Amino acid sequence: MKNLIFSIYAPIQDSTIRLQTFFDNDAMSKSQRTHEQFKKYKNKLIEVKKSYAKLCGADFILVDRVDKHFFDDEFDSINFYKHHLIEKFCNEYDNILYLDFDVIPNTTESFFEKHDMNVINVHAVDATKQNTWHKNAKHSKKDYRDVMNKHFDRYHMYCKAKCKLAMLLADGTNSSDHNIANTAIIGGSNKSLSQIQMTKRLAECQQSLQLAVKENMFGEEITQYFFANNETFYSYILDKHNIKWHNMTPEWHTMIMDQSSYDIKHQIHNAKLIHMINKKFDMMWSTDV
Repeated sequence: MKNLIFSIYAPIQDSTIRLQTFFDNDAMSKSQRTHEQFKKYKNKLIEVKKSYAKLCGADFILVDRVDKHFFDDEFDSINFYKHHLIEKFCNEYDNILYLDFDVIPNTTESFFEKHDMNVINVHAVDATKQNTWHKNAKHSKKDYRDVMNKHFDRYHMYCKAKCKLAMLLADGTNSSDHNIANTAIIGGSNKSLSQIQMTKRLAECQQSLQLAVKENMFGEEITQYFFANNETFYSYILDKHNIKWHNMTPEWHTMIMDQSSYDIKHQIHNAKLIHMINKKFDMMWSTDV
């Protein structure tokens, strides 16, 4: 079997960061921090993936050029482009494991041997209000609009789940499934992964999204956060087309966000693949890289 592990490193350009600064200082600071952390730990992040690929007996490819014709927004262009690359590599490899650049392999176990590659393997969050709302938002005495404006943004998993559900309803499918796939780690065979057809179905997804926004079925407070993002579209495709997938256990997609150093050490004790969402790689490695 010919196996592949691949990732994408496409640093945000300084001009993009300056433009974000003009419109949104918070977005700029986040982009700048991510840019600086990736630049600082680039070699280490590449090396750990290369080493893991070698351990798995797989080829490793780092993609450093992104065709931005999918979307104008640079961040989301990268996220949609990875699905295009998965489709491309399905023509060359039997099994594929995609890792976002901020994912750190932390195991000697082969992903390809530990998972059923005949289905899509991805970790999904059950993004219900109960599971994803911050405690301050849950118990806020303010009205719904104020809660949404203070505690949410378009990248919040609850907003993505509601967007997916609205898209399905726009297509005539009534669902209460709040699962949203985190596409930082995706694995499967060429046959299973080829079922997604993200590139081919982008127009279909966008049409459903536009209709969902127009119909405003969950109210403008939540609809204002609906936008074309790969995780919502990926989850929508899985549901609409009844594609078989496996929800990977958390140790195969351990998400590190705002935890303290102590909590991180405890959390990664059994972690296989660590997704450093907070980009604080110094919590994993010394600054001397």
